[in-house]
Amino acid sequence: MIIIDKNTSESEIFSILLKNRSIDPKNLAEFLKPAPPQNLSVTDFGVSHLQLQKAIKKINLAIKKQQNILIYGDYDVDGITATAILWQVLYNKNPHVLPFVPDRQNDGYGIKASSFFKFESEKKIKFDLLITVDNGIVANPELQKILDSGTEIIVIDHHVADKKLPKSIITVHSTKVSGAALSWIVAKEINKTADLGLAALGTVTDCLPLNNINRNLVYHGLLSLRLNPNCGIKKLIQISGIKPDSISTYDLGFILGPRINAVGRLSNPTDALRLLCSCSLPQANKFAQILDDYNKDRQTLQQESIDLAKKLVEKNKNKVLFVADKSFHPGIIGLIAGRLTEKYHLPSIAISIDNGVAKGSCRSIKELNIIETLRQLSHELIELGGHSGAAGFSIKTSNIPKFKKDITKLINQKLKGKELKPEKLIDAEMRLDAVTLKNCRLIQKLQPFGIGNPEPQFLFKDLKIAQKRLLGSKQEHLKLNFSGIDAIAFKKGELGKDLKVGDTVDIIAKLSINTWGSSVSPQLIVNDILPINS
Repeated sequence: MIIIDKNTSESEIFSILLKNRSIDPKNLAEFLKPAPPQNLSVTDFGVSHLQLQKAIKKINLAIKKQQNILIYGDYDVDGITATAILWQVLYNKNPHVLPFVPDRQNDGYGIKASSFFKFESEKKIKFDLLITVDNGIVANPELQKILDSGTEIIVIDHHVADKKLPKSIITVHSTKVSGAALSWIVAKEINKTADLGLAALGTVTDCLPLNNINRNLVYHGLLSLRLNPNCGIKKLIQISGIKPDSISTYDLGFILGPRINAVGRLSNPTDALRLLCSCSLPQANKFAQILDDYNKDRQTLQQESIDLAKKLVEKNKNKVLFVADKSFHPGIIGLIAGRLTEKYHLPSIAISIDNGVAKGSCRSIKELNIIETLRQLSHELIELGGHSGAAGFSIKTSNIPKFKKDITKLINQKLKGKELKPEKLIDAEMRLDAVTLKNCRLIQKLQPFGIGNPEPQFLFKDLKIAQKRLLGSKQEHLKLNFSGIDAIAFKKGELGKDLKVGDTVDIIAKLSINTWGSSVSPQLIVNDILPINS
């Protein structure tokens, strides 16, 4: 393994990092400063130019005629941002445009004709045009019912298609980008000032690879969020304690995203939509606080459920983790499955048991395409949707035992003989004397980080602990010091019990800059502490 020390030049470090990310030095200028997505062709996004023009023509005609338009989104961050982006643009041209975000428990995953007709009845409106965003590509039967009622349809979706939709439906589709990005592509054709920051938020939270076209979108979306966030996002940034001028993909994925998701998990996701569409400070204040409060509730409920889930899988010997319980809130099961997969590196299925119909959520590993696997048992499910790495479904509660048996057998067969170990992505071994502000800033040039462009991390060997302390209200974080360099291990406070000053450890860590008042210093963010040598 390459070793980086104080004598390693910036160009040498950069060369190592680029090679590890398969970045051709010839493309370095574009990688470091991607072109604005507004300047790119729609085909770069994987979108059919013909279909896009058909959609724009249909929308412009509906605007001209001042027709009733419904934008039907989804309850996750990608779906909510996609809805907000398009609604903001269309509403400025036609006040007869309404947004709808389905309720997780009452409406379920994907578009439902019954929910559409119910909304029409409640609003006493007959919609002339339905536009789905972040859903609809696999909703043939539901969309056909709506078509039969006389409503025209445009589907804007990035999920994997199943069967072809009816010919009369205009489809703006690509699996290269997020639902929010596709919504932005349509919206910018109507108004060039469509919210790119929200598109970046949807892209990051939906875990799209941050290379190629998504890098262009997120790079410039972050600039937009730093310089000119909309009223609602600006308030959410403030209440979350994020520094507006340095907002990053981490902030989008782990601070803002969970707050937007939380209200949809536990209550009405429309409150999150109202925040993103806020035009006044009082309204933004109100809904930012609602989202922040729900996020605190979500954190408590999530921890209780994850603790139970871990107990339920203690004796698991299969290639899949399967947990089902009446206490699991349907809005939390995705988080439960995600945490189990993260901890054990196995595909996970978490089910919220209810009378009659239960909700399920899945998270997977790179070795298993979960949506393709579930489709093999779709006859046992009521509804199903998702990606290769994550999926959701509903099932008759009485069918859970049979489904558990069949899905376990199927996944065991698919993963038989495969060595399932989480990758420890290490760019190089680094000496402590290379942890400098100069090298920290060098690494930051590769931002934004995410899937496809992970933040560089390094192996540090034989470090002697000079200081040790626990941080956080629950002593959940561990802070170590090695020869004057601080190292923070978030959520690893329990490891502190087995460590003492004078011990020697190996760690895997990222370089970071710590700013405290006027003091600026390099520090390490610890991802893993390897076997200890006392």
